[in-house]
Amino acid sequence: ESSKSKGCGTMAQALAKEIRAEQDDQDHDLSGYGASAISDLMAAAFKDPIVSPKMLRISFTVGGGKKVRQKYGDDMPKYCRDALRAIGFEEDRGACAVMECAGMYKYQHNTDTDLKYVHVFPRVDTAAAAAQAAAGEEEEEEEVKIGGMKLDELPPEHLCTIVSIETFGRLVAAQCPSFSQKRALLKALKDMSAKFASFEERMTKMQALSPEEDELYNSAQCLPEKVGDLEKQLEGMIGGGHLTRSEMDNMIRDFSEKVLQVEEAITKGMEAGKQVTKMEAARKQLEEKIDHLKTAKPVVHRRKNDREILTLRKQLKELEKIESSKGMLPLEEIKKLNQKPVIIARLAELEEEGKGWFDDAIPEKDRVIQAPPGEKKAAASGG
Repeated sequence: ESSKSKGCGTMAQALAKEIRAEQDDQDHDLSGYGASAISDLMAAAFKDPIVSPKMLRISFTVGGGKKVRQKYGDDMPKYCRDALRAIGFEEDRGACAVMECAGMYKYQHNTDTDLKYVHVFPRVDTAAAAAQAAAGEEEEEEEVKIGGMKLDELPPEHLCTIVSIETFGRLVAAQCPSFSQKRALLKALKDMSAKFASFEERMTKMQALSPEEDELYNSAQCLPEKVGDLEKQLEGMIGGGHLTRSEMDNMIRDFSEKVLQVEEAITKGMEAGKQVTKMEAARKQLEEKIDHLKTAKPVVHRRKNDREILTLRKQLKELEKIESSKGMLPLEEIKKLNQKPVIIARLAELEEEGKGWFDDAIPEKDRVIQAPPGEKKAAASGG
């Protein structure tokens, strides 16, 4: 057995364990998985019922359009179907997250995102979940804490510090899709690295860490590798043209400031008779990055809920016009106004769903405020 297949098998087992431990809907990317790994994953995750108080939806990204096709094999949906059928699951295009759909799955090609999914609705053991909940009430166990915080209270940088490198990659992809979010996470992880360095300095001086600091330090996994991986991702996004116009403007400004700092260092170095070759090379690299960004084409991020968000905002504007109108309102208008609380609640839900980590780091101009130009034209021509 090759080392690659062993690695895939280990990855599949780890993901299966994660799926069975989580009692909520999940999304996972199967890029890099082959037929054997997918078979192992589906069997380990879904052969036996999952202990859960409710039906779950476990979604796997298994393909897409030209931009992502190379990450997935064309046969990946087939591998998933075969693996699920082998453990007794049935395909149903109308399946959804209700108990009646336990043991079913469905394939979906989302044309908005141009991604392909396999949604699995596992068999669940609600009785065992109820028994566990009852036992938990009778015998309260000590909660697991890292750095003095419960697991669900951990800031993103703490969580990223303690998870495996594989889980880290999935978390970054899911929670930090934009350049700005990844950059904010990188800064937070570098701050964490500096904190660890201070821990180590104190330990060399025989100064004890607090119990919380000691637990955080000993729970860390591959922090330098995670920082390096994130730096490579950011460099790749800059070079590959994956920045929005606002992000490009921010980086041009930052690089320009660095050029001034390097030029100042070069001047001082030359005055002191020092070698400045490396600094001149660094200045040249920065100037090349600036030139690249000035000519690069910006991207526009679209989230899966953007279209519905825009529709709901438009409906709210229409309702505000009705509210501000004078005189008696027709019954139909009153009925529309009664829907306003529902629309507001749904809008808040969708906007919350769309948030990832470091959402505040996203430039305000990059947030959805109006329909994309293509949709505006389509709407105009359709009217």
